[in-house]
Amino acid sequence: MNNLNIAYASLLHDIGKFYQRTTKISLLNSQEIASTPIHANGYHTHIHSGYTAKFFHDYLHLNDQLEKASSGHHINEVDEFDSIIRDADRIASKIDRNDENFDFEENHKKTRYQYITSRLSSIMGNIDFGQTIYDSKFKLTSIDQCMNPCRNNIEQNTIESIEEYKKLFTQFIEEIKFDNLLIGKPTPYKYHRMYSLLYKYTTLIPSSTYETNNQTVSLFDHLKLTTAIASCLSQNNCNNFYMLEFDVSGIQSFIYKITEGSKTKTNIAKSLRGRSAFVTLITNAITYTILDKFKLTQANIIFNTGGGALLLLPYLDDTEKIIHNTFNTITKELYKRFNTSLSVVYAIEKVDKFELSNFKTEKALALKTKLEEYKLKKFYPLINNDFCVEHLEDKEICELCGQNYVKKDHKCQNCLDILNISDYYTKHDKFTILYSNLDYNNCLMDLGFIKIYFFEKIPHELINKNDFYYIDAVNHFEAGNVKLLANLVPKENNTILNFENITKTLDKSYGDEKLGVLKMDVDNLGAIFAFGLKQGKNNDVTLQRSLSKYLTLSRFIELFFGYKLKQICLDLSKKLQNKNENIFYINYAGGDDLVILGPIYGILQLANKIHIEFKEFVQNPNITLSAGIHIQNPKKPIRFGIKMADNALEASKSYVKDNRSKNAITIMNSTFSFEELPNILNKIETYRGYLNDKTNPLSRTGFYNIMSHMDNKTLDEYYSTIPIIQYSLYRQIDNSHETLRKKILQDSTTLKTDEEINKQVTIMKLVILFTREVN
Repeated sequence: MNNLNIAYASLLHDIGKFYQRTTKISLLNSQEIASTPIHANGYHTHIHSGYTAKFFHDYLHLNDQLEKASSGHHINEVDEFDSIIRDADRIASKIDRNDENFDFEENHKKTRYQYITSRLSSIMGNIDFGQTIYDSKFKLTSIDQCMNPCRNNIEQNTIESIEEYKKLFTQFIEEIKFDNLLIGKPTPYKYHRMYSLLYKYTTLIPSSTYETNNQTVSLFDHLKLTTAIASCLSQNNCNNFYMLEFDVSGIQSFIYKITEGSKTKTNIAKSLRGRSAFVTLITNAITYTILDKFKLTQANIIFNTGGGALLLLPYLDDTEKIIHNTFNTITKELYKRFNTSLSVVYAIEKVDKFELSNFKTEKALALKTKLEEYKLKKFYPLINNDFCVEHLEDKEICELCGQNYVKKDHKCQNCLDILNISDYYTKHDKFTILYSNLDYNNCLMDLGFIKIYFFEKIPHELINKNDFYYIDAVNHFEAGNVKLLANLVPKENNTILNFENITKTLDKSYGDEKLGVLKMDVDNLGAIFAFGLKQGKNNDVTLQRSLSKYLTLSRFIELFFGYKLKQICLDLSKKLQNKNENIFYINYAGGDDLVILGPIYGILQLANKIHIEFKEFVQNPNITLSAGIHIQNPKKPIRFGIKMADNALEASKSYVKDNRSKNAITIMNSTFSFEELPNILNKIETYRGYLNDKTNPLSRTGFYNIMSHMDNKTLDEYYSTIPIIQYSLYRQIDNSHETLRKKILQDSTTLKTDEEINKQVTIMKLVILFTREVN
């Protein structure tokens, strides 16, 4: 059985669990399943295995060794090929479950129909750093319907659950039947197609619910991990594996290496967005190049952050040599294109099946340590007798990046590729990316070690191709590795708005036309993955970094930033404009962080909305966000604005209040807890209402003068200005507006700490920024 057949059979080995939950079968020797003549003993020892066989017969029209290997993974006496999937399933199941002495049959008698009524618990509910956490469940639905997936406990009876499973399974089968392309023996396209459908329909289904009502590993992640392990075992059926981790270095400086001036003004926004996408494409290209060397599928990607990846590889005599030679080639090709701007470092670590089960912290740390060591010699493969640095004298330099030689239109090849990528991303919400060394038309980028193609729809010749290739399905589920991206820019007449025009998307009642730059990320993410996933008895540290849970947690965090974020931006844009036009420019969103630009009023509201939605999404006070906002004239270089937003984010990361750190937002050098931000925004809106009311006796100038008396004052200095503030208010506001006067007096003359003074001044500055003079 070849590598593709092993991967395909492994990917479907537990599809019977999905099928089984559409019925009320509870006996191990069900007559329906026993009548399926697959094994010599006449029946399957586990009901779901019989349903896997039935799935192959009914929907794929397969009744051969492939089906036998897939459905027979609970049989002890099997041949060599069947044993690969059996062993892989056992390793993956041990990774998924907490108790290795779990008695399946005894627990089955107790739970009976729990495998139908139980729901997938949120992995995010397992993160524990001392704050109270609650179990929450996902609705039984496809991932594309999961706009707000994390809910409170869902209690349903068996009949209701069966009907839900039937509905979801029917949708899954309808897609299989739709184009009739999944019938028969596997091809690369069939594998990609099935992989994306399983992602869509089984990500929110628990893998196994017999042993616990708090199952956090999805059926998809169990299928994926089993496939990864089986693909390695098929090449060397031993107890050892390799974990490979790599990082792309120089990302931040590369993304913002843009020369801003009159000649490049129209391409700044486009280039920024394109550079972020460009780095992600390079990371994916390196990932697939490594997998291709070992004939592995995308299932062997443990995680891919857009700037690095962790892969599971087989333990072979020449694994290290293959990796070394491949990365030498990649390093040389990257240097040809980017000189020292972008480079790659990697580390490998041998793990046995027991270490793989626990993914012990020391193994992860060993990889990180090796990566840091390799960064000191990352260009070593380039140094030989022929190595030299080419001088730039008498050469025309690219007007956009100011670094590389010009190829066309005063731009280097890299910048031309980046602009083309940005154009494609903004003009196509859904598309497919092909990574291959096969020759097709319309190659978007040739990296030397692999070629990258963009297609609106998968070409027919790929569907019938027998050579393996890799595809990413961007914002759709047709086939391949599904990438849900927050692909959003403000456009007018199908043209991307520049930063100056973005600030004009809100009417003048929202104040000055200033650009807001928002940078956000998840707090303590490294600690969350390393120490937050406490599983097993007595919070056994060795069980914290389960690969399945690592996979699941990464996926759901990415789901928020890559999928849900887009809808948050669109909904808020509609609310602020009262029309269906987007006002936000998502420069980057993926993994666990984002950079978004927009009119400053909208950006502050957006930060609050993202925090509220993220809090609802994770339903766990141990997982929080922090943010930094910078305000600038839209004509100023944006790379500096993003750097300032990053500095503000770092200030939020240092924030501590009531023994809780981070979970904060910094704007105008003032840091607030995200929990108090809604009250601050309400206060801002109250003041805006006063100043925008033409009958209000308090002018914007008068309001500014009051703020000036408080600005940059210590507590003692502030106390000395209170009489001046009181006098100013009584002079401007007569007794007919006593409520207004009392409100401002209360807010401005009762502050007791330097922090309170600073926050009130910041609020008043924002009010002035968000209003125009009307009196």
